[in-house]
Amino acid sequence: MNPDIHPEAAVAPGYLANHAARAFNRMVDARLRDHGLTLALIGPLLLLSWKGAMLQRDIVRASAVKQPAMVALLDKLQAMSLIEREALLSDKRAAAVRLTTAGENAAAIGRRVLLDVNAVGVTGFTQEEAALFVGFLGRLIANLDAPIE
Repeated sequence: MNPDIHPEAAVAPGYLANHAARAFNRMVDARLRDHGLTLALIGPLLLLSWKGAMLQRDIVRASAVKQPAMVALLDKLQAMSLIEREALLSDKRAAAVRLTTAGENAAAIGRRVLLDVNAVGVTGFTQEEAALFVGFLGRLIANLDAPIE
């Protein structure tokens, strides 16, 4: 038991999940730093890599990032030449977003880093333990996302 963690927190699933997420994010950001990327930047890149070109508003809807923050991320990605945005002819307020070749490469780097850090996280787990752990986390998330009655 870690003496720096309150005994009640040390056995609280919410605290432990949050702590694990922060540790995961730190490791991912550290590994992406050499590539000029961050965890925040690879989110839209991975989404576009998976779904293909999307409307900017659909990227916002598909992510946990609010519209102003996503616009700032997309502005940065465009400045880095990782995405291109094009106004739609039918609606000049809407923009289609697509990856550039450099963006596809950055998405591949991000994917690899995420897979590697996830593998670090389950070091020493059997395949069955890792599958159970993923299932337990999914149930925790579902329970916390469920509407309160």
